Amino acid sequence: MKGPLNTAFSLSFTFAMSEAAIAASIVDPSGITTRKLARFWGRRLCRTCGVEIATHGGERVAWHEPLIVMANHQSFLDIPVLYAALPEPFGMLAKQELFRLPIFSAAMRGLRCIPIDRDNVRQSLASLRQAAEQIRSGNSIVVFPEGTRSADGMLQELKTGPFYLAEMARVPIVPVGIRGTGRALAKSRVLVHPARVDVTIGEPILPGRRGPAERDRLRNAVHAALGELTASLGSTKRKEPASARYDAHVAWGAEPRAGQA
Repeated sequence: MKGPLNTAFSLSFTFAMSEAAIAASIVDPSGITTRKLARFWGRRLCRTCGVEIATHGGERVAWHEPLIVMANHQSFLDIPVLYAALPEPFGMLAKQELFRLPIFSAAMRGLRCIPIDRDNVRQSLASLRQAAEQIRSGNSIVVFPEGTRSADGMLQELKTGPFYLAEMARVPIVPVGIRGTGRALAKSRVLVHPARVDVTIGEPILPGRRGPAERDRLRNAVHAALGELTASLGSTKRKEPASARYDAHVAWGAEPRAGQA
């Protein structure tokens, strides 16, 4: 019965905290209170569901400065786990579909999360520019560069979109490996089970010159770091980009529409 009870609690608690986040964003437009609520949400949800989090590393990260956190993605639980594990709150780049739910949409905007439409090149570029401006103003952001959750737990190919963001923002990238959330809530499952989750924070990766070669360097460096942090290096599906041209479908993992293949 633990799984159904955990799932019921996760949904109802998330709904209640979303309402609290909306109220907090009205009272405190800076977003500071809303992000503190998000950390409370992540920690309480994980603790109640029996998700034990162990955090490793991060001592050499300047958390008080703006950053881009890039993490692997196995489960919906990755989000509360990161809110619980990282020492500073953050916004996120999230797929447009999540913003279609009225209460969750308002709460996410209060957290300074930014929607990205993976089917729309113009909108996705505008979202990247908005995210870069937010980062430069001092608000760190989390990105899942694989673009979608891994079905088998293995590290997937990294999309190019996050590295356009890194080029625009010009701040350090912090790779974060997450292990264990797939056991707690797999991609194809709905029940939340107790599990141990390890969050390992890597060394910051500094951006260099602008251009396609630099984006590829960052992409390769982050992929290698995530592979080491998740102990899955060597069993990945990494492919080199066929072109340096920005393409929203390639950058964010969307399927091309009819006639766009």
